[in-house]
Amino acid sequence: MNRWGKGLLAALIAFSLAGCAEVGTAEEQAAVAEMTSKETAAQNGVNPEAGLPAAGELIDRIAEAGRGLNSYVQESQSWISTGVSPDDESATFTSETTTTTEYILNPLQMYQKGSTIVADMGPVIAESYLTDSGFYMYYDSYWRKMPVGLLEDIKMATQVQSDPVRRMEQLKTILPYVTVSEEEGEYVLSARLSGDQTKDLERFYKFQYSSEKLAIEQLSLVKRLSIEYRVNKQTYWPTGTDDEMVTEDLLNGQGTYREVKLKTSIGQYNTVKEIVIPQDALKVEE
Repeated sequence: MNRWGKGLLAALIAFSLAGCAEVGTAEEQAAVAEMTSKETAAQNGVNPEAGLPAAGELIDRIAEAGRGLNSYVQESQSWISTGVSPDDESATFTSETTTTTEYILNPLQMYQKGSTIVADMGPVIAESYLTDSGFYMYYDSYWRKMPVGLLEDIKMATQVQSDPVRRMEQLKTILPYVTVSEEEGEYVLSARLSGDQTKDLERFYKFQYSSEKLAIEQLSLVKRLSIEYRVNKQTYWPTGTDDEMVTEDLLNGQGTYREVKLKTSIGQYNTVKEIVIPQDALKVEE
């Protein structure tokens, strides 16, 4: 992947996200049985919580409503903590990124501008554009163009994350783990997987990548994943997300721990009409 690198690719297509203790007591076994019962009910379209739609039913409603959504603006904040161990703060560094992203869903286009602060260093400002012409990024005073070989994964991950229809199709791959709650005029879809449960994310990640190899690589790193997706109860259009992912990898023979948290708010529906790539960017070679 040369100058883009696997780390940068992972950051770009990010979410694209405590190990489980053994169950020993009768109370713990009963809790697991209750959870299993709720997961089976969700698969069958029945919500054990009175007055709320079942997860499968709500996902279908969101997907259908999403067909009337063609653009929106998303405000995001992300936090990344990286180190050799989650318990060793002295060997950990953090970064915080704030972005504003404009999405057009059909045909898929994106414009994003944001700033990143790493440890005690000053903010790094970056812009990125995604259209049929390619993926371009401006930072450190230079324009860069994504290699064609990586473009398909960027497009696929962006579509899955931005398009409610595609996002709901992806959530269906982990439907037994999805629960529904209600908060202040919104429905909230939530899913949390950890320990051995992360093995069930295979279809989740294959749905997000054109390359099965990349999907398997991502799956092998995930130790914990938490997803929250909020929609307006009246329109079923997205209002925000709250995600967290913990991964572990090997770097130069040593384990590397990374925790990523992402919060977004979504609005200005169907107001973005066009994404125009600057002429200076179009002159750049891969």
